[in-house]
Amino acid sequence: MYQVGQRWSSRNEPDLGVGMIVDKKSKSFTLHFPDAEVDRQYSHDQTSLVRRTLTPGDQLHFRGETYTVLEVEDVDDLIEYRVSDDEDWLEESLIQFPRNDKNELDSILALSPARRMWFDLRRHTLEHQAANAASPVRGLMGLKAELLPHQIYLAHDIANRPQARALLCDEVGMGKTLEAGLILHQRLLNGLCKRALILTPTNLQHQWLVEMLRRFHQPFSLINENAYEDFMEGDDNPFEQQPFVIAPIDWASQHPHATQHMLTAEWDMVIVDEAHHLAWHPETPSMGYQVVARLAAKTESLLLLSATPEQTGEREHFSRLQLLDADHYHDFDLYQAQQQEFKQAAELAEALLPFSQEDNQAADLDWPQAFGAYLEEVKAKDWFQALTSSKGATQVSAAKEAISWLIDRHGTGREMFRNTRAAVGGFPDRYLHSYPLDNNEAFASANHHVLPESEVAEGLWEQDPRWSWLKEFLECQANKVLVICHSADMAQWLNDQLTFAGFQSADFHERMPLIHRDRAAAYFADEEGAQVLVCSEIGSEGRNFQFSHHIVMYDLPEHPDLLEQRIGRLDRLGQLNDVQIHVPYLKDSVQERLFSWYHHALNAFCRTTGSGDKVEQAFGDSLHAYLHGQDDDTDLINEARVYHEALLKQMEEGRNRLLEMSSCRPEQAQQLIAAINDQATKGLHNYIEDVTHAFNIYTDCLQDDPENSAWFLRPSSDMMLEALPGIEEEGKTLMLNRRPASQREDVAFATWEHPLITMLMDEVQGFDSGKLTSAILPISALPEGTVLVESMFVIEATAHPRLKLAQALPMTPMWQLSDSNSKFLHKQFTADIWAEKLKGVPNRVAEQWIAALRKDLIEVLQAHQLNAQDQARPIVQEAKASYQHKCQNEIDRLVELKAFNSAISDDDVAMLESNMQEGLTRIDEHQIRLDAIRIILTTKPE
Repeated sequence: MYQVGQRWSSRNEPDLGVGMIVDKKSKSFTLHFPDAEVDRQYSHDQTSLVRRTLTPGDQLHFRGETYTVLEVEDVDDLIEYRVSDDEDWLEESLIQFPRNDKNELDSILALSPARRMWFDLRRHTLEHQAANAASPVRGLMGLKAELLPHQIYLAHDIANRPQARALLCDEVGMGKTLEAGLILHQRLLNGLCKRALILTPTNLQHQWLVEMLRRFHQPFSLINENAYEDFMEGDDNPFEQQPFVIAPIDWASQHPHATQHMLTAEWDMVIVDEAHHLAWHPETPSMGYQVVARLAAKTESLLLLSATPEQTGEREHFSRLQLLDADHYHDFDLYQAQQQEFKQAAELAEALLPFSQEDNQAADLDWPQAFGAYLEEVKAKDWFQALTSSKGATQVSAAKEAISWLIDRHGTGREMFRNTRAAVGGFPDRYLHSYPLDNNEAFASANHHVLPESEVAEGLWEQDPRWSWLKEFLECQANKVLVICHSADMAQWLNDQLTFAGFQSADFHERMPLIHRDRAAAYFADEEGAQVLVCSEIGSEGRNFQFSHHIVMYDLPEHPDLLEQRIGRLDRLGQLNDVQIHVPYLKDSVQERLFSWYHHALNAFCRTTGSGDKVEQAFGDSLHAYLHGQDDDTDLINEARVYHEALLKQMEEGRNRLLEMSSCRPEQAQQLIAAINDQATKGLHNYIEDVTHAFNIYTDCLQDDPENSAWFLRPSSDMMLEALPGIEEEGKTLMLNRRPASQREDVAFATWEHPLITMLMDEVQGFDSGKLTSAILPISALPEGTVLVESMFVIEATAHPRLKLAQALPMTPMWQLSDSNSKFLHKQFTADIWAEKLKGVPNRVAEQWIAALRKDLIEVLQAHQLNAQDQARPIVQEAKASYQHKCQNEIDRLVELKAFNSAISDDDVAMLESNMQEGLTRIDEHQIRLDAIRIILTTKPE
């Protein structure tokens, strides 16, 4: 079916124009779109492409000349066109495909008319698509989670760069995974990314898989040691067969064939989690570092994630920055000098911060001395004069401007972002409750194992002192309680026992299908549902239960990061209560010593720490001996506590407030969130009602409130579509309210970016019969049988997504209405009000009308074409002016900052100037396309 040289267009991305297959593999092929200058890879089983061919009478271009197609022939799935009487034939791969490749009037009028509502549905679809394409927050609306300012600001900043290359080093629990997912999601929806690779530690691969699916509706393929062989078929590259891949980096970098396959595949974005594990040494960089370095050199966008980027030393930290920008970070000594300058700017920002607060009580500074080396640059600025000579609101505003100037001077183009709990605020306190338990004879052997039950037969687990304690604890507890243990066996056993004992309980572990886990989480979230959710270790990955504030550690994990992940399911922004942590443990056991290490050495229960791993490495052998009872020297705990406190003090002293400020500007973040809340579901309630009715999808409106609506959707037997993305056979609830939807795993959060909604909009555009509709207009003011014609034309401009042309000139619909004498009437009505006046007509009758009126209709629609060009002219001019103004502002800003910020190069400015000129040219080359027609006959009112 697919052959190199064939021409196809994409229903999902019509603005790319007509592409040609340039490469074909056993399961996939590549389309090159010359108008947009991009390549796209598709699998053989996709359904989003439309075959594009010409018919006799159409025109084509070949070597700068225009020819008329005389005859068409299919030769081995490739089309050949005869363009002269001398039997000159041209294969489709050789020609330049015309942009107006069909006689639009004839092709539409040849269709069988559809119901009248399809015209309005197409118009509404185009209007919503245009609004979404032009939105500055496109790609940030579909997140199924609360909108947190630091995450939204950071994602918007990085995702909108020409190359999204950054080190995300927010503190533990701040949501680096969501930030990376938002950046990826934004670039996917804006056409800047089609293939992505996520490299994670082995223990986090499933967390990423769940987060990408549940938060962004983005399915990834997991390629690890077990899956790798299953993907292999002949000489095919498993990494090329899948557009979105998660792989454990420790396996992928140590497996030669997998490494080669991964490096051979093309990626638009690579994300590396726990990047501080990329060990580096001038002579012997680790295999993981070498693999990421090779990926970084060939990939446009690269995100490195690490809560503790500098814990392995400044030199290794510099080596990771080199992965992001080898040209800028080429000299370590120069980097240290720049860091010293940045430190001075951070100290100035720290001094300015009190003056930016409304309730400022700080004593005035010696401003010339405070600004030091910056004084000559700023003394002529208005905000400096206001800062040094005013009080009250004027000084507060000036201090904010001064901080913004510092951020711009040092922050633009920076690769490192860090948000901290102290800077963001809003986190709950954590309180520890410990329960030392006497052991018994049945569990005597449990004292010597990290997991007490591991050497005890399951039949004896009921005699575990922790089990007896748990029942007594829950009997006195009215709140919802999250219980976490290490293994799936223990989670399932505990749930069975709790249920048998009369508790409302649910389990949650890796052996359950994903849909069953969702149901368990939803049962726990329901106010009338389970009181207890028992999770295996996977329960601390990718799920948030901040509606509960009690957590029971039935056992303790062996690594402090896992302990923090467990607590982090409740200790999150949005938690309204203090988190209560309950830890039962057997006296004189490994678990007791592990509890003592976490509590007394790391204070890991009552506060977050990014240094636990480093402390464990420093005391490795001694810690192992202590935990396993080979050494009861309690001095180890005291030494570790002193060492840990010193590390925390060092981190606090090195805390860079300017870096934190540049990582989140609250006012801009709130503006973005306001735009998201305004646009994410605006008009979606009515659209769901209309589009599901059009495609015969079973729907039940559970809450008929446009601002807070909910729908139940299910495939029906007469549905016009093969499948509904994200909707199971038994159906699913769609909620348009972010907060309740985010708290329930069994419902979908519906926005204009949800895959189901985007697919339905694409299907509306791909439903050719909907391009021609008919209706009657009962009216006494016009003679019966009067012909009226509605048309909808679309302004299109094709360009590479990097130009961001859609924000200025999206695919814009233009509605027109006239009588058969081409007298235009559309200025007297709105399209929606006009549509309410119309009634349906049988298709058989409509076909007879159109056949009889065909000649007259073509003349009327040709007049519509000319009027559409007049209607488009001011739209295009406004778009061009807006595009130029926005681009020029950014160019001017970079030129000004370039004098002080070495991260900005001449190439950065030149690229923006080149993009602006190319974008303006593409706007000038816009096309006006006829999209749909509705033929109306008047009748006498009944």
